[in-house]
Amino acid sequence: MRPGLRALTGVCVLLVLAGQGACVSPATTSAVDPRDAAHAWRVRRAPYFDSNWGVDIVGVKLVSSGWMLQFKYRVTDPDKAKALLDSHAKPYLIDEASGAKLAVPALENIGELRQTAAPEQGRTYYMIFGNANQIVKRGNRINIEIGRFVADDLIVE
Repeated sequence: MRPGLRALTGVCVLLVLAGQGACVSPATTSAVDPRDAAHAWRVRRAPYFDSNWGVDIVGVKLVSSGWMLQFKYRVTDPDKAKALLDSHAKPYLIDEASGAKLAVPALENIGELRQTAAPEQGRTYYMIFGNANQIVKRGNRINIEIGRFVADDLIVE
């Protein structure tokens, strides 16, 4: 067995013994894909948001070449979800790493880039947050605050 292959095999055995359950070449090792981490977050936290807030969080994605972020959620219980669609509650996206607090922009002819209609079961709603200077990047952990509603440790896809 070649020395480099022997070392890689040793690394694989250590990873399996450490409970990692996977073996990859050091040249191809990279951080966890933000989409996979975001999916794991949704699976883990979905019951809480469904039972307490009447929503299923679809995710947070960079849009407009990274200059904006889109927060999407699906309504499962219209009565509980009213708090997210309340036009008086100001939504904020907070980047955990930098502490930057991003707001929903309000355009002169359009208004705020969010939906505030009466919630309908099964419908997906969104909010757009400005990302000036592209502070928030793909893979960052963020919090969403809308009045009393708080979704923490979301991962930007």
